[in-house]
Amino acid sequence: MRTYLSAWLSLAMGMVNAQAVDQDLNTGWSFRQVGTDHWHPATVPGVVHTDLMANDLITDPYMDLNADSVQWIEEKDWEYRTMFTTSETLLVHDHILLEFKGLDTFASIYLNDSLLGTTDNMFRTWSWSVKAALQAGKNTLRVVFHSPVRRGRELKEAFGITLPHDSDPTGVSPFVRKAAYHFGWDFCPRSVTCGIWQPVVLRATDGASINSVRITGDTASQGYALQVQARFEAWKEGRFTFRLLVNGEPVAERDQFVKPGSSTIVLAHTIIDPQFWWPRGLGEQPLYTVRLELLQGDRLMDSWSGVTGLRTAALVQEKDSIGRSFHFTVNGGVVFAKGANIVPPDMFLPRAGNEAWVMLVRRAQEAGMNMLRVWAGGVYPPEAFFHACDTAGIMVWQDLMFANMIPGDTNFIANACAEVVENVERIAIHPCVVLFCGNNELEVAWHNWGWQERYALHGAEMLRVEQDMLRFFGADLPASVRPWSYTPTSPLSNWGNDEGLRSGDLHYWGVWHGDSTFSSFARNVGRFVSEFGFQSYPDSALLAQYIDPTKLRLGSAALAFRQRSYKGDAPIRAAMQAAGIAEPTGLEEWCLRTQEVQALGLEMALNAHLAAAPRCMGTLVWQLNDIWPGPSWSLIDHTGRPKAAFHTVREAFAK
Repeated sequence: MRTYLSAWLSLAMGMVNAQAVDQDLNTGWSFRQVGTDHWHPATVPGVVHTDLMANDLITDPYMDLNADSVQWIEEKDWEYRTMFTTSETLLVHDHILLEFKGLDTFASIYLNDSLLGTTDNMFRTWSWSVKAALQAGKNTLRVVFHSPVRRGRELKEAFGITLPHDSDPTGVSPFVRKAAYHFGWDFCPRSVTCGIWQPVVLRATDGASINSVRITGDTASQGYALQVQARFEAWKEGRFTFRLLVNGEPVAERDQFVKPGSSTIVLAHTIIDPQFWWPRGLGEQPLYTVRLELLQGDRLMDSWSGVTGLRTAALVQEKDSIGRSFHFTVNGGVVFAKGANIVPPDMFLPRAGNEAWVMLVRRAQEAGMNMLRVWAGGVYPPEAFFHACDTAGIMVWQDLMFANMIPGDTNFIANACAEVVENVERIAIHPCVVLFCGNNELEVAWHNWGWQERYALHGAEMLRVEQDMLRFFGADLPASVRPWSYTPTSPLSNWGNDEGLRSGDLHYWGVWHGDSTFSSFARNVGRFVSEFGFQSYPDSALLAQYIDPTKLRLGSAALAFRQRSYKGDAPIRAAMQAAGIAEPTGLEEWCLRTQEVQALGLEMALNAHLAAAPRCMGTLVWQLNDIWPGPSWSLIDHTGRPKAAFHTVREAFAK
């Protein structure tokens, strides 16, 4: 069987330009609520909630009960603007592109009062050719954000079918391409924000520019055969030279005559004595620098460079004497996956920054993990996260951002597929990424959670929703992800029946959601347990930073507000009783005892999973980290401080 290393390498990976000129447009921004006259300073990248906080217009939603008091923000429209100077030198370039790396979510963009276009997806890069609209000297750029909730209602009404929306009382989240957790989840409050959440740049080029680079690789008898495919745009016809460098050494070159428009070129090179990338504990993590130069004559027009690793990886699902396997191989060897699921590090991502994502990788290393699953209800992580995983040897299971049922209309499908292609292009260069997964729990929910009755989906409507789901995750997304490893959903098996333990991956929630005791962990070991866990509270000292001291006590409304699970604290109390732990009467002891109970449960689960190898070949704790300060299934609190269960997990994985 042939094995492949494939990677789309995009501009965001660190293009080095000799001829292209980039002008940063991240400064000088202000914002206002549409319909008001007063402008306030704004930070870009940022979101409206953080800008409102910075101007003392709201208090931090993490404080006390404030998350509920700022819900009005989601119903309003917000306008951002900046003024920048364009030089005559910039304007002489053949082509000038205005690029927004991320706009959350529905926005209209104006340059010098001319509408450039609109956006409807926070996960995509949006760009426009603006040379004709720019002026020498002062220019004004405006971005008007439209309420995602109001726009969502319009899309919902136009679709005509109510889609399942367990975590969103407005029912609009399935129709809006923004992070699902913004609408609330069972570990965080609702905070439906908007804003320019990624950088803005003005990019000027001449002759031609590189749009994206794709690298595929295949083991060969002489070494490792690389194939580099570049997509580029030419503004004028002419002959161009493409030069490929690996670790700084020129290895291939090709000339091509092109006409104006988009074109593709392919270069090939065989690496002799390739150094392969391995997951931590199995070998080293050598990385290769790949650079592609675009020249016209002796003039460097554009260049791209990125860092990747050589490895083969596959998800193996084969019929066996038990049922159907579910395990990963890297460089031909079977790997037992030990790790956790991660969620975004903050409700408002720009204030978390890259360091918060890198911290998650450090914690995974400290816990002896070799895999992290990026949950589908958040966002596609930044480059800093993936680079940290590359260097640490942490494999990444990357969910695509679908944690809600999807409408199957043409516009949604085209928008979502464009999102997936762009992000897979950006992410797949990284050797750490071993799997793309279509969605979180949608198929298991559709078949087992009673959604048809709850949302009155019957007859033709029920059939349409199911067919839309199966077609999108079973055909549309695989075509967008190919040739990388892909599974349409997680889990593939349902907990609560023996069949679910024999095939596929399993989210085992008999403990917590099913009210089972910890002993059931040992009786419910799947082929790959990709979610399981138990809640605990963070230390009381952390809660004291966010809750009024006069309200910080057991039984208070302020403390109950932190608990977002529909089960409340009842499973924790039941587990304490089963373990013979007297229920504490004070908050400090309560927090410590909840962590003690969580650690006990995870120890039993992990011991069972590890002992079941090779029948079971993976265990991913739900969850590594917290979005906000409150009780959850996390191993570390919102600041990154380990809970008691973190140390239990580390000890189990070290065995």
